[in-house]
Amino acid sequence: MNKPLPRLDLTLVGDWGNANFHVIVGWLAAYLRWNSAPLSRFTIRTGTGYRDNIDLVGLGEADLAITTPRHIGAAWARDGKHFYAGRGYPFLRTLGFIPQDDRLIFAVRADLGIESFDDIRKKKPVLNIATPFRDVNNLTSYATDLVLRHHGIEPEDIIRWGGSFMEHDHPRLSIPRAISGEANAIFNEAIMVPQWYELVEKVPMRFIPMEASVLKTLEKDYGLQPGVLPKGRLKAHMDIPCLDWSHWTTIVREDMPEEIAYLITSIMVEERGEMERRYAHMPVERSPMTYPIDPYTMWQGIGVDLHPGAERYYREHGYMK
Repeated sequence: MNKPLPRLDLTLVGDWGNANFHVIVGWLAAYLRWNSAPLSRFTIRTGTGYRDNIDLVGLGEADLAITTPRHIGAAWARDGKHFYAGRGYPFLRTLGFIPQDDRLIFAVRADLGIESFDDIRKKKPVLNIATPFRDVNNLTSYATDLVLRHHGIEPEDIIRWGGSFMEHDHPRLSIPRAISGEANAIFNEAIMVPQWYELVEKVPMRFIPMEASVLKTLEKDYGLQPGVLPKGRLKAHMDIPCLDWSHWTTIVREDMPEEIAYLITSIMVEERGEMERRYAHMPVERSPMTYPIDPYTMWQGIGVDLHPGAERYYREHGYMK
């Protein structure tokens, strides 16, 4: 006799409603519905992917959220430090991550004659920077401010020198400001979206390498991982040291029932082919999701502990030794 299906009532938090985190939570909700009793309810909420996603889970208003990057997105929130200072959630857990290869990079128009942060410090150029919203919810802008400050440039200096920050959360809406010429610089992530490629085709850009000493400090003091934009990608003239901004992490609470955590993890692994097919028509370096999804690694390097239900699934199926 088949085990009766549970009746579930879960709230999942994605992104603004029109990007990849919503794809993930929609995919999970579909398979949860097919594995639960009639009248189960699955609510999908919008978010930034950062503070509000974490807060909704941490405060018990949601059961699962997606955030990024893998190495600090949840760890800072668990510990209540840096971006999440004063509001820690030590009970945060994860079910694993969905792979994505991304970087946080800074580029200026080539005709500005700026090639380094030292040039910016010395020349004090007028920079109108297309960037994410500079508000309490956005982890990316928090990181861009850290990068500027550790290079000896206060964000207020940009304004004082006659420049501005042109803000929008969504890279697909932010980057076009540099394409149109409204902005002459961009500090953002999502290096695979078509707008980055359109930008470098239409406007000669110079990627500004982050200084080795700064990257070392950001890693030591904050846990931010260095990355490289390889020479040739986005027409970069050399390997560009930058920050890694990779992978989409699932966030849950430790009090999620073990069987539900096990079920969601099983969907992430066993139904991964559907997610892969959504992106496999694109070359992998232009795909928002890096395929294939690897169950042997998708539980690693997240910075918060696996939920026991997720760990049980990975162990029982041979993905953890």
